[in-house]
Amino acid sequence: DIIDQNVPLDARRKMLTHGQASIAMITAILFQVMSLYKVCKFARESNVLDVIFPDISPDEYFDDRLGDTLDAIHKFGIGNLELLITRHIIEAFEIQTEICHNDTTCAQVYGENNKNRSEQSIKISYGYSKQYRKDLKQLVWSMTASSDSSFPLFQQTYSGNTADVETYVEQWHHLIDLLGKKNFLFAGDSKVATHGNMAHINDHGGYFLSPLPMYASYQEALFKALDKHDHETLIPYKDQMNRGFEVPLTFEHENKSYTFRMIILFDQGLFYRRKKSLLERITKTQVAFDELAQKINAYKLKTKDSIEQACQAILKKHKTQAFFDFVVHNDPVVTYKNARPGRPAKNAEKIAVYQDHFSIELNYNESACTKAQYQIGYYPLVTNKPASDFSIEDAMLAHKNQYKVEHLYKRSKSGYNLEPIYLQTPDRIEAYLFLFKIALQILVLMERTARIKIAERDKGLDNFMPNKRDVRNPKTENMLAMFEFVVCGVILLHDGSRQYFVSKLTETQKDILSILDVPE
Repeated sequence: DIIDQNVPLDARRKMLTHGQASIAMITAILFQVMSLYKVCKFARESNVLDVIFPDISPDEYFDDRLGDTLDAIHKFGIGNLELLITRHIIEAFEIQTEICHNDTTCAQVYGENNKNRSEQSIKISYGYSKQYRKDLKQLVWSMTASSDSSFPLFQQTYSGNTADVETYVEQWHHLIDLLGKKNFLFAGDSKVATHGNMAHINDHGGYFLSPLPMYASYQEALFKALDKHDHETLIPYKDQMNRGFEVPLTFEHENKSYTFRMIILFDQGLFYRRKKSLLERITKTQVAFDELAQKINAYKLKTKDSIEQACQAILKKHKTQAFFDFVVHNDPVVTYKNARPGRPAKNAEKIAVYQDHFSIELNYNESACTKAQYQIGYYPLVTNKPASDFSIEDAMLAHKNQYKVEHLYKRSKSGYNLEPIYLQTPDRIEAYLFLFKIALQILVLMERTARIKIAERDKGLDNFMPNKRDVRNPKTENMLAMFEFVVCGVILLHDGSRQYFVSKLTETQKDILSILDVPE
């Protein structure tokens, strides 16, 4: 209804409003049909769209008509529809928005995909690929999700060569427009923690939380704090005991001084993973030097410079420069040969020939390794939210929930095969990703509702997954699959009216409807 009320429809279009076309594309996405030309086939072979729109023929969902809807949505303004639709959902489902997690990803495309570009269109181009596919063009996709069940709040696409650091302030302002407030916590990755981003959000009355990137200045501040702190706060987390403390972090930006909270956390799981990795790298370094020692004095390793370069390459590869140093020794081998060619005379003079013979002395700095093991379990966060409203434990939990938006991206690209995008115009790609976000919202809301109802009744779903009973965390994909072949019919009565009916539901289907608050 929101789309039909706001997006004008061409008077010549008699079938399938923009709202209906949008629902058809969203439904196809939910059933993992990602190409527009396949929606007609999906409508013919599945009963899903027939149940939703019984009066619309499957042939009406052809790709040109769906593409026209995407064009109309983009022309009206995707951001405007984002606000209208998401505000309505937040209010209806009482989505909590105290903490908002933002992240970006890149979506790969095949072909040029720059047809019919306008001045406002994004540019599909080459850029830094997080999938290491430098041969493919891409776009940058930014999304913000609530900590409440990973509900997607806002999404926006950018040109493929856009740096992540340039998107965060704009996304923060979009959230203010959406939520109508500034007192939410904007959580992101380390690229949020630039002086410009932090200063802007702070100066405009907002709050942020971000891990600090390990630049030299921040690393120095971290190690200094670790050396000088005298107490830590214990933080119970799952089956382990983490801990943390905080110190002020001060920097200058545009002739203004800022002081924020640097929260330094120790994570047991992180410590054990990093310690294992460190010890493995040290062992691999020692093995590599032993193997190198067998290869020197031959082929390309006959000079001191070449041997030193090989040693440096080993340390760089295993990132162990801080724990080892080496010395290349030269103990020349002396041999004697005749001073003149031919058969030598008795007691003829011989001359000494010196040939380089190198060896490597590897020294292990055990104290540096011990100190590194003390430090590796710690990581720093930065925030401007006051300690009275945001404890060290709150900061840890908020940061650990950052995976939620990353999980949405993973779900989009793996389970729903978002990549590669085959649409040919950037405007349609932007509009399609807007509909894709609505599909993600539906996924999250269905799972959120189901888990709340299951928790209330303290009983999961039976006969839902093979060889599993009492399933308490059902995924939307599996719940929808249970209804894919439900049949919808219509009976024409003698008075000209129509009576619609749906095939009889199984007990499992009825149980799914009950936990989704859907009447039979």
